[in-house]
Amino acid sequence: MSYNLLKGKKGVIFGALNEQSIAWKVAERAVEEGATITLSNTPIAVRMGETDALAQKLGCEVISADATSVEDLQQVFSRSVELLGGKIDFVLHSIGMSPNVRKKRTYDDLDYDFLNKTMDISAVSFHKMMQVAKKMDAIAEKGSILALSYMAAQRTFFWL
Repeated sequence: MSYNLLKGKKGVIFGALNEQSIAWKVAERAVEEGATITLSNTPIAVRMGETDALAQKLGCEVISADATSVEDLQQVFSRSVELLGGKIDFVLHSIGMSPNVRKKRTYDDLDYDFLNKTMDISAVSFHKMMQVAKKMDAIAEKGSILALSYMAAQRTFFWL
């Protein structure tokens, strides 16, 4: 049941990969509640996942981007502002990936290069995203940014 809670709101959702991902469910619900959105994920995730099917279902566009790349993030925000017709009202950063976990490395056998990559993807990319959005003045007044990974949520900077 929809209540049009997000009618007229514009959003960017990072991290929708498949039906099991939180970002996927948020994207579905946001559109159901009246929002218009863009989706973003890494090029390889878009190729290997089901993001294009979600975009088709929701009538939105996927903007492939490496969230650790400032240039890619600039493209996401400039393209989203263009596609959505104005500044962004909400951003969801639902990005978290650990090569150590994917490669089944135990705690006592961590690969520290993988750990650094995990921090870059899960936490530093959130800071980069916020910094890019602020510098581009892409977020509407009273807009919201939400991080769903613990590392990102704990490592933010003051917006003003």
